Amino acid sequence: MSDAPAAKPDHWGTLVAVLIALVTVIGALVAWRASVAADSAGDADFGGLRAALNAEEARALNAVNGYEAYGAFTTYKRHNDLGNLLEEDLASADDPEALESELAEARDLAIANQSLFPNKFLNRDGTYALQRQLGELWADAKREKDVNPTPQFVEADKLRAKTNWVLIALTVLALALVFYTLVEAVGDRLKPLMFGLGSVVALAGSLAALWIEFQL
Repeated sequence: MSDAPAAKPDHWGTLVAVLIALVTVIGALVAWRASVAADSAGDADFGGLRAALNAEEARALNAVNGYEAYGAFTTYKRHNDLGNLLEEDLASADDPEALESELAEARDLAIANQSLFPNKFLNRDGTYALQRQLGELWADAKREKDVNPTPQFVEADKLRAKTNWVLIALTVLALALVFYTLVEAVGDRLKPLMFGLGSVVALAGSLAALWIEFQL
């Protein structure tokens, strides 16, 4: 009785199965990094929007506070100047009592409005440094909260670009799996070609993913 011929070991099948498993693991890691980059881009976008809202809120409040103080200053100056004119006319007035009453009222209104604006913004020429006050208010807002959205929007754009490039690398790795799968579907003459193409594409996708991770 003759023995049955021994089954020829399937070296291609074993090798391809190992490489498919390896590329699948690499692909999963690359997909995870793409997800992390996308989440970070979303966080940066949110931070940028929050900073933009903080900036607009600060500008609005600063304008309200600044122009409110400036309005109090103009009221003070009007009554103070009126009081000065009344004092000049008081000596030659036919009815000084009436002028004294108007003068007292003007002085009272000037004093009442003088406390409604910070005197440190008064210039030596008697004008009011509104822009300097707005600048100080803006500096205070910057110390209290983030009012500069530009760096975060730039970071979000960078992370979105990284996500896109990582997805391209992932597509290349998926193409390598296609070539490895074809190894079992083609004839013996084409097996080395499909294997070689799969290996080259897998290596290219892996190196691209590493470069993107550490350079972008």
